[in-house]
Amino acid sequence: MTGTAPLRRDIQALAAALEETRAQMEAGLAADLTGLDTRVAALCAEAQSARGDAELAAALELLLPALDAVAAALTRQRETLAAAAEGRHDPHTARQRASAAYGRGTAAAAPGDLPSDPPAKPTRQS
Repeated sequence: MTGTAPLRRDIQALAAALEETRAQMEAGLAADLTGLDTRVAALCAEAQSARGDAELAAALELLLPALDAVAAALTRQRETLAAAAEGRHDPHTARQRASAAYGRGTAAAAPGDLPSDPPAKPTRQS
């Protein structure tokens, strides 16, 4: 079991990187996918050499939805770029880029939803 611990960490790190990549792409930012196929292939090869480890196989299977989510985000991004190239305007892309630039993510409140007056004193959130 301890021999597969580094591999498990690598799988978890890849899952986190895929989620971050998906979030960036959903925000309209470009993502560098260079080496992703090599990294996944290396993890699969290492896992294959540890035959019979059901937990390791399950960890690899958990990468599938993350990979699918990145593929879907890439498809949406490609469609948005194609629409822009054809002259069709997509207001959501501009909003997503602005939200990403200001660190608010895609679920940020619209400007009309913000309070009209700031609080008198800054409040500390826990």
